[in-house]
Amino acid sequence: MKEVCERYLNLYAGAIADILDRRGLRNQVLPRYIVPFTAGNRLAGPAFTGQGYPCASTKNDDTQTRLEMLDSIKPGTISVWACGGSMVCAHWGEIMSTAARERGCTGAVLDGGVRDLDFINAMGFPVFAQFKCAASSIGRWDIKQYQVPIRIGDTVIHPGDFVFGDIDGVVIVPGELTMEVLEAAEDIYRREKGMREDLRRGVPIKEAYAKYGSL
Repeated sequence: MKEVCERYLNLYAGAIADILDRRGLRNQVLPRYIVPFTAGNRLAGPAFTGQGYPCASTKNDDTQTRLEMLDSIKPGTISVWACGGSMVCAHWGEIMSTAARERGCTGAVLDGGVRDLDFINAMGFPVFAQFKCAASSIGRWDIKQYQVPIRIGDTVIHPGDFVFGDIDGVVIVPGELTMEVLEAAEDIYRREKGMREDLRRGVPIKEAYAKYGSL
């Protein structure tokens, strides 16, 4: 899987999304508001999923579930969180990043808030989120489940689905299509590189298009 992740990291979100579109999978790009909030803005790996929801009492404390979840993270994965519509706190921060990274996690994606960005940037850990917020999640939001199917926007994400993110956004590849999509996207990448070089040499676009085909 390490080699697969490295090959994906040579690509870009648009090429991967196009391949999925052509296979009729048109809801695999996460909402436009999920963007990188860290200097590190590229990630690739299987999804380690989680689901949380706003809590009704300030006395709620999900620390035990949180610790169990962090201890369960598998090396090489991307931590992907559906936050249940919570908009009043940070759902990810420095301690989560440090603990997850020590378990081999290589990045995080969430439809919620992030804080401690100076610290997270210092460790080079990429985080894609919806917003920044200084408020703690304790007493505002609880982790309920992990390694279960989740939904972010119109995209259903299963544990083990392949996650790719760059400056243009995040794309989810169904786990069983990880290699098929990778190889198809690499073919697009090679042909686009050739077309780009020809166009820079002044080759007419119709001629270049005829040479490299539909991308």
